[in-house]
Order: sequence, then C-alpha cells, then structure tokens
Amino acid sequence: MESVIPNTVEDQQPDETLSINKERFDGQLNINYIKNVKNAFDRNARTMHGTMYLFNGFRFLGVYMPEKNRVLYLLWSFLINSTVTVYLPVAFILSFVQISGEDLEIGNLLTSAQVAINVVGCSVKIILMAFLLPKLLSTEKFLNRLDERCKTAEELASINKFTKQGNRFVVLFAVAYWSYSTSTCISAVAFGRLPYNIYNPFFDYHQSSGHFILSVLMEMTLLNIACFQQVVDDSYAVIYVNILRTHVDLLLKRIKRLGLTVSMSHEDTYEELKLCIIDHKNIIEIYNIVSSIISITIFVQFTITATILGTTLINILLFATNFASIVASCFYVLAVVVEIFPLCYYTQYLMDESNLLAEVVFHSNWMEQNLPYQRMLIFFMQRSQRVMEFTAGKLFPITLNSFLSIAKFSFSLYTFIKEMDIKERFGLN
Repeated sequence: MESVIPNTVEDQQPDETLSINKERFDGQLNINYIKNVKNAFDRNARTMHGTMYLFNGFRFLGVYMPEKNRVLYLLWSFLINSTVTVYLPVAFILSFVQISGEDLEIGNLLTSAQVAINVVGCSVKIILMAFLLPKLLSTEKFLNRLDERCKTAEELASINKFTKQGNRFVVLFAVAYWSYSTSTCISAVAFGRLPYNIYNPFFDYHQSSGHFILSVLMEMTLLNIACFQQVVDDSYAVIYVNILRTHVDLLLKRIKRLGLTVSMSHEDTYEELKLCIIDHKNIIEIYNIVSSIISITIFVQFTITATILGTTLINILLFATNFASIVASCFYVLAVVVEIFPLCYYTQYLMDESNLLAEVVFHSNWMEQNLPYQRMLIFFMQRSQRVMEFTAGKLFPITLNSFLSIAKFSFSLYTFIKEMDIKERFGLN
C-alpha cells in the first residue's frame, strides 16, 4: 500500500543502522492479523450499524438501489426525484416570476427566497450524493477490518456507543429541519396564506377553501421530503467524521498500551505494533475517501449558507410583520446553523485528536523494546504526523473558525443593508 506521507523528513539525518527501507517495512506488515484477534462481529459490534438510519434514508429518497425489486424501486426513485429534486426548485423559481400584485409583500418574498436558495442547493447535493454514494460505501471493507480489532469490553463499548450516536444524528437533524417546515406552515395557514407560494399548476388556492387546503398539503409534502433530503445530505458527513474519531481514539488507546503488558514478549509487542500500523493505514484509507466526498458537498453548502443567513436576518429584523413569521424565520436560522455547525465542530475535534497520534507514539514504552521494534516505531511516527484536515472544495478548511467567518459575513451583510435605510425607503416603519 502506498505510503500516506513522505518516506523521509527534511533536516533529519538518522543513523544508517536505524534507516528503514519502505518496501521492507510494508512487507513486514503483510501478516495474517485476523488470527491474533477475536472477531468482534460475533458480539454484534459493527461500526456500520451506526449508519443504518442514514442509508435507509438514502434508499427512501431513491438514490440507493436495493438488490431486489429494482424495477419497482426505479419507479419510486423517478416519482420522488421528478417531483422533489426537479419540480420543486423549478416551481420556486417560477413562483417569483408569476407572483401577483396582491401577494407581493417583501416579507413573504424573502421567506420564499430563503427557502428557494436552500431547495436548489439541496437538489444539487442529492444529485451529487447519488453519484458519490458507491464511493462512500467502499469504506465498509476498511471499517470491517477495524471492527475485527475490537476485542476488549472497552473497545466494544466504544463501537456500540457510536452506533447509537450515529443513528441519533439523523433523528436530531430531522427534528431540527421539520420543526422549521411545521412552524412555517402553521404561521402561514393561520393568516390565510400559503407557506411558500410555490408555483402550482394543479390547484388555484384563490378558487376555494378545498383548493387552498390541497395546495398547502402539496407544498408541505414536497417541502418535508426536501427537508429529509437535507437531513441525509448533512448528517452523512457528521456521521463519518465521528466514525473516524471513534477509531482514532481506539488506536490512541492501543498505542498507549504498547509495551505495558508484562505477560507479552518483545515479539508479541512487535506484532501488536504492526497491527496498530495496519489500523492507522485503514483509518487513513477511510479518511481519504470521506474527505474527498465531503469536500464537494460541503462546498455547495458553504456557498449558500452565508447568503441564506443574511437573507433570513434581513427578513426577521426588517420585513417580518407578525410574530408568527418571526418565529418561523428563527426556526429557519436554527436549521441553517445546524447544517454546518456540527460538521465544523466535529472536524475540529478530529484534527486535534489526530494531531496527538505522533506524540502518543513517541511517549509509548519503546525504550525497553528491541531494535526492530524501535526502527518500525520511527517510521510509524513519520506516517502519523499527517493531520486529518477537511476542506470545502479544497479551498478553505472546515473548522470552527470557518463557521465563525460565515456567521460574521452574514451579520456584516445585515449591517450593510440596514445602513442603506431600506426599511425607511419602503415605508415599513
């Protein structure tokens, strides 16, 4: 397997007796490590169990093909994606073109605009995920290898803790997004308006109460499915970053235990070091796959989040004319923040934890080990110096600082527009 960092370090001249040949090093790792560990699958501890809700969501949305009933699934996929992924963004755009004079209120227009921007971005992301999903699923073989290494009660407990946490992320995202859509629907219907004024060629809500109710139901059905698209689009990144965090934490604990078990001989400790290096290789393989996928989808999200936050803040503080509209917009701000904050938070944690790896390797009990062990440990230290950093579009890092920068930009945009006295010019005082 190709090394993940350079094989030499600049400004470092090791003794020839400690120099390590890369081919020899990789060859030493070709060991049958399965016989050295107990299989964790027999104890129902699998990392992929924490992605069950996520991939069930992808399947519901028509982008994760099952092995059976493919024809029926294709029909279902066409129905979902033609109405939500294609029709809904187009309907939002057409609604701005055909809006009537009596419905032309800046507050209502901004409410629809802030959702329209997100709906278009959501459609782009779900289309991207349809193509990237096979690549994401390719991480399973590496996760299975890491799961096989979990043999102690503490390690199995960590895996089981993640499985609950991973599925819980999907639920929490869904609650946050559907809270917004529900609050918007209630506030709009209470004042006799459509929630989003989406272009609807099937029902004229001015014609009768029945058409109004059908129009509301149609809008909310489409929007709730779009919200669920957003749920899986945003939760997959958080889930896989936490998968990496879980296995990095387990690796750190294994490295700390190296050489501390009295009953283990030098040869056994040497074999355990090889297993830790293989664990690190598998983690890096997962990181390389996941980071390339997240880079694409989160770039789309970052490009629209600042605009959405600015539009929503302007709507709340300048044009919202009733309490219900303000509450609905506040829920929307919460939903937009939830889209990016958890990922920024957990990637920051992963960076900090992966940065500890080389330090933990150095502080392990290597002084009492034999020369082959020390040689391999030096090479492992070099490999472990790579920090697991995520970027959006390979342009800027996904960290808490990036999140704060987006928030600052949004408030700067609000301040700029407020100083233009738009509210006074439109006579909204």
